[in-house]
Parts: sequence; C-alpha cells; structure tokens
Amino acid sequence: MSRSGPAKPARLLCVLALTACGNAEPTANSQQPIFAGTLAPDDIAVVAVVNFSGGQCSGSLIAPRLVLTARHCVAKTADKDPQVVCGKTPFEPADSHGAIFVVPLPQISEDPNDYVAVSEIRMPESLGDDLCGTDVALLRLESPLPDITPLTPRVEEPVTANEVYSAVGFGIDESLAGKPSGVRKRADGFQVVCNGADCAVRDVRDNEWIGNGGPCSGDSGGPALDASGQVIGVVSRGKTGCKEPVFSDVATRGAWLKAEAIAAANLVPEAPPDWAPCDSVTPCIADATKPVPQKVSPKDDGPAKTSCAVSRAPAFGFLGWLVMLGAAWYGARYGLWRNHRSRRSRTLSRLR
Repeated sequence: MSRSGPAKPARLLCVLALTACGNAEPTANSQQPIFAGTLAPDDIAVVAVVNFSGGQCSGSLIAPRLVLTARHCVAKTADKDPQVVCGKTPFEPADSHGAIFVVPLPQISEDPNDYVAVSEIRMPESLGDDLCGTDVALLRLESPLPDITPLTPRVEEPVTANEVYSAVGFGIDESLAGKPSGVRKRADGFQVVCNGADCAVRDVRDNEWIGNGGPCSGDSGGPALDASGQVIGVVSRGKTGCKEPVFSDVATRGAWLKAEAIAAANLVPEAPPDWAPCDSVTPCIADATKPVPQKVSPKDDGPAKTSCAVSRAPAFGFLGWLVMLGAAWYGARYGLWRNHRSRRSRTLSRLR
C-alpha cells in the first residue's frame, strides 16, 4: 500500500464495536466480501464480550481469568459520532464491570448460565482520554475458564511490515446476505501494512499498526494472530466497509500485560502464564501453585473467626447468615441479568 500523496481523512476511521459503524455510508467496494470468514470452532480462546450498557465485542483469553479486549468495548466515547478523530475523540470513564460478561462459546448464547461475570476492568495507569493509542483493556473474570488453553500474547517481538496475520472475532460478516453476527469466525492471509512511526501519514499512534483487512463491526477487541498463533494486535478501529483496520500493538504493552497477568495469578493464588515470568519488579507469591493454609482461631460460642463479616454474624445464627448472603449474591447477579436482558434482545433484533 503506497504511502505517497496526502494523508487519508481521519474521519473515515470508526471504532468497530458492533453498534459503532452500522449507519456509516458504505464505500464503493462494499458489495465485495469483506470479512468472509469461516467458522472457527478451534479458536476457543477467542471469546465474545457483551456489554449490557451497550455494544458487543470480541476478546482473547490470555490467562485463565484474564481477557484482552479494546477499551472502547467497556467505555463510551464522549463524542457520540462513531467516527474517530485522533486527538479529538475522548473516552468517558469505564462502564460498570457488573454490566460486562464474557461468552466462551462459538456463538453468543441467550442462556445466562453461559455468561461469565467480570470482576474488574484493568487499564494501564496514567492513560489519557484520547481513543487513539489507548484502546486496550483487560477484563478480570470472577471465575476461570479452565477448559480453554489461553492464547499467548507476543510481548517481546514487534510486528513488521508485510507480516502475515489472521483475524478472529464475533462481528458482522459483510460477505453474507443479512450480514450475520454473533458467531466466531476466522480469516487468514492478511498482511501488516505499517507499524507505528512508519505509518507517519496515517492517523495512528506509535503503539498501533495498520492491516490490510479482516475485522468488521463487532470484531473490536478481537485478536490479530501471527503465524504461530500468538496475539500481536487488538482490533481498535477501521475505515467504513471494514477496510484498513487499526490494531493496538501488543509488544509495546508487554510490561503492562506481564504485570497484570502476575497480579491476577497472585490473587488466587496460582502460577502465572509462561509468557509472564516473575521478577523482582513483579514478584509471584511463593509456591503459588499450592493452596495457602488458612489460620483460624476456634471459638466456643460460634464458628471459626475467618473474617470480620463472619465474626459479626447476626443473632439468628451462622447458617442463617450464609443463607442471607447467598440470597443477596444470587439476586444481585441474576437481577442484573434480568434488568439487561431486554436491552440485549433489542440489540440483537436490530442486528438480525
């Protein structure tokens, strides 16, 4: 792709969340197959990200409790125009993590039991609010996905021009009648056009790169995979018609990803993934693969004092306290689902 001539207008770029670019004017070649992906049953570590505050995206499981996705999948932009202007399209604060769920299936399900809750949204510290150059986020999951082998992010080696990549996601397939979405698909054989500073005439940052095709609306947050299956990019935005996608680069965020993977493993605790070895800066909990023994102090008049909440159980007894906590948890978790289910149904009905 030639870099001669004037820069392309910045406003041709738009974020690729499923609801982001649906009303944009098509380009001259919009009738040609764009994504044209095939079903991807084996790419089980690529998951759907459903935000009940609005929008549907994709993401990569990079540790049993950690999903890499795009920031705009979990935070709205202050400018309601879906088109992106670098330096002028700011993010608002992130949505509540309680509205965001991960669906680790080949197709987005309507069964609430298939939705995995998010416990926390993680982003690099000291981020500005400009969308360009900051469009990545990590989702910590409330429960692990133990039956899925996570993908490995390529945290050391940067991408190079003409490097081949594959795209995987749950977005719209522009090549099919009705433009279906919500099914995991894959397309191979795309190439990196330019990386960071080499894209000087493009509206990208030093920690981003441009590809020559692949992702469409709904593929935001999904991975670009190198020839060995490692994650080298996160879908951020692209031109109308699913052209010239811009990816957030993974290698330039390697230190942050490693620190987050170790921190998430230490919470359990468990061993971090192989691509995030412990060091003096981000140490691991000793013997993280072994259960941590719990010290308890038995009391004659009640259960072991394991936490402040338990030690201050009300007079109706410890069992009653557990029942009350269980009811509150169930109501909070599944009440949220009920409150947002109709919204998701409306979203799906608009897309089909």
